Amino acid sequence: MNLVSRRFSLAGIRIDALEYRELIELMENAKATKERLVILNHNLHSLHLQLTDASLRAAYAKASWVYIDGMPIVWCSQLAGLPVEQKHRITFLECFDAVLEDAARNGWRVFYLGSSAEALTKGITMLRERHPLLEIAGHHGYFSKTGRESDEVIKVVNDFRPDIVFVGMGMPIQEVWVTENAAKIHASAILTSGATLDYVSGDGYRPPKWVGPLGLYGLFRLFADPKRLWRRYLIEPMVLTVHLAVPLLRQRVRRNAVRQT
Repeated sequence: MNLVSRRFSLAGIRIDALEYRELIELMENAKATKERLVILNHNLHSLHLQLTDASLRAAYAKASWVYIDGMPIVWCSQLAGLPVEQKHRITFLECFDAVLEDAARNGWRVFYLGSSAEALTKGITMLRERHPLLEIAGHHGYFSKTGRESDEVIKVVNDFRPDIVFVGMGMPIQEVWVTENAAKIHASAILTSGATLDYVSGDGYRPPKWVGPLGLYGLFRLFADPKRLWRRYLIEPMVLTVHLAVPLLRQRVRRNAVRQT
């Protein structure tokens, strides 16, 4: 797979235009070659955090791959003249069960780190019912992210001998913790997963699947939880427009000029 050829700069922010099957193949190859991958994703929220959070920028610089999560990133890429299509949108929540099915079929051991203890217990139980052959364990995400407590959690993870570790502790905490501790975690692939298990357990609102390809996922989440998400889905997109619109258009002009020479 020559996936590096689809590694792009989006106004200085790195993205990898991967398709879902390619993401699975990356994990398969990592398992076969004993490589360790750190796989992050970009959505509008992470693009906004890139403007203000140096630790998050450093985390993304260390990632093995950064896939596209959400149609707004596809649209931004197209505005910049990049060859990115809807097929390069990988929304983790929508493909989570498919990833677990592939894991079960390949005999991969899966560890989920994140969510509250209650949501974790409920979610893991439901996943075991849906995927009877899947070997999965977990630990809640409410622990000190530095020092002894963090090291003890990493030991719990490693004692399970996972092939894949999902870390769902919210941005930017999960990205920073993963990249700072990736060398200590003995797994082929570590992926950030946000609030995925909260949605699985029913503790979080999950928009209808059909809204994702239309780019309306954030709008549905906003209506479901406006008090918590109003800034993320109303203010942050406007800030991004101010900061990125001109650089993206300039990038498009430069790409067009190169193609014409």
